[in-house]
Amino acid sequence: MKRALALAAATLLACVAHAQAPAVPQAKCEPKPVYPGSKAMQDAEKTEAFQKQLKDYQECVRAYIAERRAVIQANDTAMRAAADEHNTVISKVRADQDAAKAAQGGEAKK
Repeated sequence: MKRALALAAATLLACVAHAQAPAVPQAKCEPKPVYPGSKAMQDAEKTEAFQKQLKDYQECVRAYIAERRAVIQANDTAMRAAADEHNTVISKVRADQDAAKAAQGGEAKK
């Protein structure tokens, strides 16, 4: 049992040592819209240009958020799979240790 705990602790320490936060790409949505003022908004061309710039910027930000959300979900899935695999391996190790102890106990009684 102590060996399994030591193995689990060593595994955890190794994971922590390698767990450095990766660089997260920042949103590169340019140009950022700037409200031209109410006087400029009275000009139909300037209003249309501003609205297009605003729409393009909003679409870029939405795409960035959707991409980040997809990465988060993929990371979450991979993390859960790793945790499940870890739990399965540790359970098997414990079961094997218990079986070995039981076999030793049976041999000692003979």
